[in-house]
Amino acid sequence: MSNAFLPKENKIKKVLMLVRAFPPFLPVGHSIRAVKFIKYLPALGWLPVVLTIDDQKDYENTRKMGSETLLSEIEPRVKIYRTTAGEPSLKFLEKEMEFSQRNSLTRVIVKLLGGVRRWVIRNVYMPDRLVAWLPFALRCGQLVVKNEGIDVIFATCPPHSVVLIGACLKRLTGKPLVLDFRDDWIDTPWHHSKPAIRRWIERRLECWAVKTADKVILVTEWSQRSFQNRYPKQRADKFVFISNGCDLDDFTELNSTMVGHNPKFTILHAGSLNDSKSWGRSPIGLFQAIQHILQKQPELAEKLTLIFAGDFPEGHRKLAEEMGLSDVVKGLGHLPHDEVLRLIKSADLLLAINYEGFSTLIPGKIYEYWAVGDSPILYLSCPGAAQELIEKRSLGITVSPDDVPAIEQAVITIYRAYASGSPIKVSNIGIEGFDRKVLSERLAQTLSNVTPSMGYD
Repeated sequence: MSNAFLPKENKIKKVLMLVRAFPPFLPVGHSIRAVKFIKYLPALGWLPVVLTIDDQKDYENTRKMGSETLLSEIEPRVKIYRTTAGEPSLKFLEKEMEFSQRNSLTRVIVKLLGGVRRWVIRNVYMPDRLVAWLPFALRCGQLVVKNEGIDVIFATCPPHSVVLIGACLKRLTGKPLVLDFRDDWIDTPWHHSKPAIRRWIERRLECWAVKTADKVILVTEWSQRSFQNRYPKQRADKFVFISNGCDLDDFTELNSTMVGHNPKFTILHAGSLNDSKSWGRSPIGLFQAIQHILQKQPELAEKLTLIFAGDFPEGHRKLAEEMGLSDVVKGLGHLPHDEVLRLIKSADLLLAINYEGFSTLIPGKIYEYWAVGDSPILYLSCPGAAQELIEKRSLGITVSPDDVPAIEQAVITIYRAYASGSPIKVSNIGIEGFDRKVLSERLAQTLSNVTPSMGYD
């Protein structure tokens, strides 16, 4: 690792990392990005101090699920401060339910209070329901900045309420602020699904946060251009491109061992799906394509399998059953990361599905697919940043998620090459530029740029 960003006097600086859901919250992708930054920043002259929510509780909207192993990558000297999340815990909701069952009066009370809570969450909490963490994070954050001698505040989102916490903390403490947008906030499918008044308010909230920040990090060049175009009065170099990626150390053991081949042609999706109407990530087009293939060549039902490792909604499982694909489609649920990597290495076709209409996003799993190498990617999405990456690096095939004939043709093409004994292969050359070590160096440089008093080579 380069020492280019170490202070001349080797005096380590401190960065407060605002990360709402920190391990062990498995389904939340930003845990991994934040953990890897925290893992490598100390060697670059920056000691992270983490501010997050209490992980001793399961919450109504944030469930504690696995990923404890990620904490083992963090140095013991990294302090983690935890506060209440500001949202009901599952234990509280269970007690509320028990109270409501006492008699008719308690049922009415709980129904009224629950209705008020839901109305407030739906109509008052902006930009998202997780903004309930704001007062607790601000109170603790001010003390941490003062007592820990924090030099810079770093806030990663979504949830986008975290950028408001970061902006408020900068106003309260005067410390430089770096915002990290893993997903865009404005001009996204779920933003456009909101009522006009909410969209108007959220545009101004984002504008205020961006103007307050010293640097704004975007994870794709498409997103970087979008922010520069939306805020032309801000300096163009305020918007910094630091992509997502993967920790190549995680692949050292995998790449040095033999992974057995599957008895069937295996299509793998590693990650979460959802069936939201406003921001869907659905395999329906693929299901239809597989159904057409099996109708034309029923013998292939014994020769191929479609595996989902991660969130696989019940609605999608039922759809597969209704379409006669129960013997082909398998949902494995969440698995340990090393098991997922082995599945990726053994698969013959790697599936990635983007949110509908989200052109600036690159799903994080694409970098892991690329790092493992060998098998091609079938990417289902609209044109955008991910399609550009896949085509530029020759990583696979990109198809619109509702273009069933094109999906069918892509699957058949890759299957025929596999069946002929000459499977299509891709190279992992270039993935080294997306190693978490390299990305952490870029973050260290960004942090140094907002602290001009530091002496850097």
